[in-house]
Amino acid sequence: MDWILSENVEELKKMVLKEGWLVESLFNQVINALKERDENASIEVIKKENEINLMDLKIREKALIILSTMMPMSKNLRMVTGSFIISGYFQEIAEKTTDIATMVLELIKEPQLKPLITIPEMAKISMEMLRESMRMFADNNIYGAETICEKDADIDNFYDEIRKELMVYMMEDPKYVKRALILLEISQKIEEIADLATKIVETTSYIITGKQYKCFKDKLHTIDSLEKDGGAS
Repeated sequence: MDWILSENVEELKKMVLKEGWLVESLFNQVINALKERDENASIEVIKKENEINLMDLKIREKALIILSTMMPMSKNLRMVTGSFIISGYFQEIAEKTTDIATMVLELIKEPQLKPLITIPEMAKISMEMLRESMRMFADNNIYGAETICEKDADIDNFYDEIRKELMVYMMEDPKYVKRALILLEISQKIEEIADLATKIVETTSYIITGKQYKCFKDKLHTIDSLEKDGGAS
């Protein structure tokens, strides 16, 4: 029975990784669509949303079957429940990606407000965080978790820079407001995707070690370290 459980857990993991790879591909595609003002690419991203929903449902079904019929323990149990959770994060990222695609379609109806430099740079770091969090899950290795959390500070700095720049445009002329607000919302979605990448890190770290982790103030903490910091403050 052990080998049957192991095969099913490994199959579940592969299903989650397949979903993650598709989500990563769509995120990359929508950022390129934003840079190139590509209507067709944006529409293609939106069309993929249902495929992600279906993958998530199949993962949930697979996880529930394993839990109810094979009674996994220890790390196998953490892998099954963690896969269930991470799949949910991938679905959230897919939703935010399709939201960006919808906003790109609205944005390209208007003249370009400004050359896009900072937002693609921000998206590049968010993409790296997502890719590295997936690598952690695939390799079953906690190495690099701290670095991913630290990159969240860069994302926050980029978002603040973008917000300040767009505020200047909006105060300069009312005709810029709509485009500036769309770009600001796109930036917020990218920031939220980076946050979800840190949640994948937290869940993967739990799967590997059996300890609860939290990315907080751009550092990866255990419960003990959070309590220590709280006591120090």
